[in-house]
Amino acid sequence: MKIQKNSNKAIVALCTIAYFASYFSRKTFSTVMVNMLSDNALDRDVAGMVGTALFIFYGAGQLVSGYLGDRISPKYLMFSGLMVSALCNLLLPIVPNQYLMIPVWAVNGFAQALLWPPIVRILSDNLSHEKYVTANLIVTCGAHVSTIVLYVYAPVCISFMSYKAVFFTSTVFSVVVGILFLVAMCVVLNGQEDKKLAIKTEKQTQGGSVWHIFKDCGVFPILICIIVMGFMRDGIESWLPTLYSEAFNRDSSESILVSVALPIFSIISVFLVRIIHKGKVFNNEVRGAGILFAISIVLCIPFACLINVENTAARATCLVFAAIISACMHSCNFLLISCLPGRFAGTGRTSTVGGLCNACTYIGAAVSMYGIALVSQHFGWSATVISWIAILVLGVIFACLAFKKYTRFLEKK
Repeated sequence: MKIQKNSNKAIVALCTIAYFASYFSRKTFSTVMVNMLSDNALDRDVAGMVGTALFIFYGAGQLVSGYLGDRISPKYLMFSGLMVSALCNLLLPIVPNQYLMIPVWAVNGFAQALLWPPIVRILSDNLSHEKYVTANLIVTCGAHVSTIVLYVYAPVCISFMSYKAVFFTSTVFSVVVGILFLVAMCVVLNGQEDKKLAIKTEKQTQGGSVWHIFKDCGVFPILICIIVMGFMRDGIESWLPTLYSEAFNRDSSESILVSVALPIFSIISVFLVRIIHKGKVFNNEVRGAGILFAISIVLCIPFACLINVENTAARATCLVFAAIISACMHSCNFLLISCLPGRFAGTGRTSTVGGLCNACTYIGAAVSMYGIALVSQHFGWSATVISWIAILVLGVIFACLAFKKYTRFLEKK
């Protein structure tokens, strides 16, 4: 019993470290993008296309990864993803033409997709639902800590070297973590995957088709909610340094450094949501998402009004509002991407469900990356924040549409 407990802790730790490295190598471009723009290393429309390419291929890759994650060893998928991502981080800063950054980062997006669905499968195969949710919280916090480290490290690295050194650091880190993860996971699992895969295949046969399973829980409105969450979460994270720099005329390094507030607030909010997830309100993931969308709408209104006011108080207030909105979206992500797929553990399709849900996250992220670039360039940042309100209203509407069917689905379980 004690050996099994220690084994489960090791699995959670290894998945957390791997996801930490994944986030570090995924967010390098968006973190230093403001420096690349100020150094004229690329144009704003190209920057939008580079980020959009990552999100599109990440989203499409989630479907492939989700399907494969229920059928082959997840540790090999995760190792492959980290290795290819390392190569992309090596190539992006040295390509001879800025347009070549687009396909390089698109490949990185697909490589990154090989991480999350296999993690969902590994955790759901080895843990009870309650422990699975807790493990998801730990892994998710690993991603936030990775973002904090990157936001602090990047300005220091840039000041002593250049933005290219950030990419090269990510390359080395991903290779080291990938090798350690594969070796350690082989030791910890010790051949147990084949037995669990046979059990999972039997559950898939008994659980029915994916279409039938999703139809029972009201999938389509939920997927729209996930798209809205992805738009807001990654849109704010990717563009806040640029927004802060341009709207308030601040130095690019300062803009990156103050963005560390986003993951700090997000970690706090996810822990709070995990605590209240045990209660009646947020235990229903769709209802919780609707509430978080509504809170974000309320915060966007003063944000839009203060964004063009040039004083320290307005600047600090806008930063806090952005951090809280981002935290709400990360909490929403925890409910819809981490907790919701665990509801399908009995069907043997957790990885498939996790892949589909995460794919929708990055449909929203892809739209946000290029959409925010266009709106901010032609209409300014105040209009951009107003457009967020319209997106969030859609989230509330579709959460209401999904609520009844999803509640019945939970009651059946």
